[in-house]
Amino acid sequence: MSSSLRREDARLVTGTARFTGDLGDGALCAAFVRSTVAHGRLTTLALDSVRAQPGVVAAFGAADLDLADIPGTTGTGPDAPAMARPPLVRDRVRYAGEALAVVIAEDGYLAADAMEHADLVIEPDPVVADASAALTDEVVLFPAAGTNVVSRTITPDGPSPDLDAWPVKASVEVRNQRLAPAPIEPLGILAEPSGEGLTIWCGHQAPHRLRSQLCRLLGLDPAGVHVVVPDVGGAFGMKGMLYPEYLVVAAAARRLGRPVRWVQDRYEQFVCGTHGRGQRHRMTLAGDRDGTIRAARAEIVADVGAYPHNGSGTPLFTSYMTPGPYAISHLQVTTTMVVTNRAPTGSYRGAGRPEAAYAMERAVEAFAAAAGVDAVDVRRRSFVPPDRMPHRTPTGAHYDSGDYPAALDLALQLIDAQDVRAEQRRRRAEGAHPIGLGIGAFVERAGGAPDSTEFARVELQDDGRLVARVGTSATGQGHETTWSDLVADVFSVKPGLVTVLSGDTREVAHGTGSFASRSAQIGGSAVQRTAQRVHEAARAVAADLLEIAPRDLRAGGGRFAAVGDPEAAVGLKAVAAHAHATGVDLAAEESYSPHAQTFPYGVHAAVVEVDLETGKVNLRRMAAVDDCGNVLHPQIVEGQVHGSLAQGVAQALYEEVTYDEDGQPLTSSFADYLVPAAPDLPAFTTARLTSPAPSNPLGAKGAGEAGCIGAPPAIVNAALDALRPYGVTDLQMPLTPEHVWRALQAARESAALIGEAGREKRG
Repeated sequence: MSSSLRREDARLVTGTARFTGDLGDGALCAAFVRSTVAHGRLTTLALDSVRAQPGVVAAFGAADLDLADIPGTTGTGPDAPAMARPPLVRDRVRYAGEALAVVIAEDGYLAADAMEHADLVIEPDPVVADASAALTDEVVLFPAAGTNVVSRTITPDGPSPDLDAWPVKASVEVRNQRLAPAPIEPLGILAEPSGEGLTIWCGHQAPHRLRSQLCRLLGLDPAGVHVVVPDVGGAFGMKGMLYPEYLVVAAAARRLGRPVRWVQDRYEQFVCGTHGRGQRHRMTLAGDRDGTIRAARAEIVADVGAYPHNGSGTPLFTSYMTPGPYAISHLQVTTTMVVTNRAPTGSYRGAGRPEAAYAMERAVEAFAAAAGVDAVDVRRRSFVPPDRMPHRTPTGAHYDSGDYPAALDLALQLIDAQDVRAEQRRRRAEGAHPIGLGIGAFVERAGGAPDSTEFARVELQDDGRLVARVGTSATGQGHETTWSDLVADVFSVKPGLVTVLSGDTREVAHGTGSFASRSAQIGGSAVQRTAQRVHEAARAVAADLLEIAPRDLRAGGGRFAAVGDPEAAVGLKAVAAHAHATGVDLAAEESYSPHAQTFPYGVHAAVVEVDLETGKVNLRRMAAVDDCGNVLHPQIVEGQVHGSLAQGVAQALYEEVTYDEDGQPLTSSFADYLVPAAPDLPAFTTARLTSPAPSNPLGAKGAGEAGCIGAPPAIVNAALDALRPYGVTDLQMPLTPEHVWRALQAARESAALIGEAGREKRG
């Protein structure tokens, strides 16, 4: 496919892009009264004083709006209906930051000032501060459910593998800390009444799904609800779900008959926006003395926060992808999800796959140490070999294609592994700060459910221009560029002749949306297929005009010309006019499904230096080898890889959402939550292998999440490689200087105690 210049970039870098917060001049502004208590009973909520404040138009509590609850995610267990989420608290608060009431005023400042006058009383209850406390069920968040356990699944079902049957066994306990997606643009919505319906502007990854959810819970006819996605300042999974605030703002706009806008502030984004990850794992591997992994058992406990909604699907993805690139015949995964008095979790870039890869890669290193075999050799012996593709895992994943050993070899080459080992030995001999080399190998699931579809419609207009309507929703992935390139390639025209319409439920009939690295492989395939159908129809019209057979025509430069006689030609505009005159419809549409998932994979390698005095981990080099199938636009894919690598580095070294024992959030701004800036990152070295996906005509697999999956284990394994000679055998993310320094101190104290015990024994 041709690689045109980026079509989205100009408006974004020149300040002319229009985000949700830029829209709705004259709209009323919403602000939410939120709980400062993590768990308790709301006994008093009086809003009369709020309503009397300057500029306030209305203030609503749960009783005023009487909205339906947001149901728990389907399939999370028999108790899910009892764990539904009220848009505004009725009686029981379940996390600090939960919305109690909404204030509507003439501007946002007046609304924020007025909400301070709410008279409320919350009687505190004991707090379920973390997953360990949740598992005891001593305090339950949902008395009707009688437990904090949302679900417990065993995959595959049946007896657990006997790990003691193998001569080598090793276990690790690791955690994937909570992360804040922190897009540059937080959540926002503008709702404007329109007759019996609404027009909604919202930065969202799936506008058709948002429309369906709003209509179902508000009792509206979908024909009267129009959802528009303006420019979006990052999403990362966070903007793919229904939030209580969206329901409240939409209901308030209908009640007042005026447009209402809410834009989340950064405090709200940290405290009550969804978080990612939040899992802990115990992973045990068993196998042969030569380092071949034969069996595994994984125990996953996932804290899904106060309500089991979007985030309760993520641990199931973790379970599904636990085997990673390894040919493990005997495997079982137990996944337990619990609710706690923390903000709900949701999808965050990678959504379950980073958790699986991190646990497995940490366990591979431990297994290699137990076997006395180099971890690189363990991987080579245990990878699924390319001649066994396609491969079905014990968890049911059907790996379609790939060459995992080749990715490992290339990653080691890019990182200059032999030179790193030589420098490592030299530094140890000189007593310098140590360096370490780490690997993160992974397979990810992309595309969403195997039967998911995406809609596309392509039409040739009377003016000879082409229009593509697509059900994907761009949030920074370059869809406008890629889809126009696809259509332009089919018609052999310049991409500038193609208009792309998406993110609008009135312009696009259907749509599944953009998540799970699905847009290129499903949405792009739908665009190409429909464009090809229109092209063939246009060729037939041109053949009729020129009175020759369609097979004797060649497309190029915006026209069809006879093979061997370029003077016998007709342009697309003339073709469109003739089609219109003869009643031929030069348009095609379909909801395309590949009926399969794809499984991109990669091997990432990191080199770190650890300051033994301060504990600071310096990432010196990062190499990433990825196979995302056929690449449609190299520049866009490279940007996706670099962006996800940055977020993977952030998880490994910097970011964590934390709470105290009372359920109070300790990270509520960028002063508390450290994200890396460009100077904190090395120049990434990237390379790609290509094994086209057999399930879709483009051969694409998905590229947007790989860095979040491979970078964290590579970096942590590198730090452990550097510190193992100093007695450090375990580190947990993020590898902040304090965490690493404490691990070094503990290792030194342990060594001192062992030395003292040895001296006493000899004495």
